Formats: sequence, structure tokens, C-alpha cells
Amino acid sequence: MKGTDSFRELLGIKVLEVKDGYAKMSLEITRKHTNAVGFTHGGVIFSLADCAFAEAVNFGDRKAVAIQVSINYLRPTMEGDVLTAEATTVSDAKTLALCSVVVKKGEKDVAMFSGLAYKIQSNKKD
Repeated sequence: MKGTDSFRELLGIKVLEVKDGYAKMSLEITRKHTNAVGFTHGGVIFSLADCAFAEAVNFGDRKAVAIQVSINYLRPTMEGDVLTAEATTVSDAKTLALCSVVVKKGEKDVAMFSGLAYKIQSNKKD
């Protein structure tokens, strides 16, 4: 994606790989990422998955916006854990793209995210 994602930087999310329809990102969980009971805040996990989703569907000159997303949390994580989010586009039509994101701690799934994006059509004449 072009430009700077200030929120991603604020959280400390790192881009590992991006290509057409695919993105992989990581985040080391710090105390600032945890909730009142010491687990990683659900919003942080959601944000990691959402950032990977955005990169996967906005590759190159494409612009897309989320129109529906959902997440299922599978297991807790905590300070010191390193999470990775791997986004894969599973359907890429003219106006909509569906993306699946798996958030992992090592080999264990932490969350499953699904995002539907609307592709913004360019007004350029070819």
C-alpha cells in the first residue's frame, strides 16, 4: 500500500511479505498490548489481522475498503508472544475480494479472520 499506516506503526506491526493477494505480518506482544487480565487485547489481534487483510487486497495500484469482517478468537496469547498474520485472497472478482487471515503463535492458530473488500473503481480512461 502506498503511504504510511500510522496506526500499524503505533502498534509495532511489521510487514514480512506482500504480494498480489497475499500478506504476512508480525507483532511482538508487549505489556501495552494486553488487557486487564494479562492476555493480548482482542482489538490488537483484530488490528494485526486487519492490517494483513488490507495489504493483501490493496496490492499495487488497487484500492479497496472493507465492507464486512469477522473474527473468531481461538486461544489467548500474552506478553512476549510473537504473533503472525497470514492473509490470502480466496476470491477476487471485479468489485469484491474475499480474504482469509490466520493469526498464529508459532504453529498454533490464535484467531481466524474473514474480510470482504469492495474494490474502488478508478475513474481513469484507458
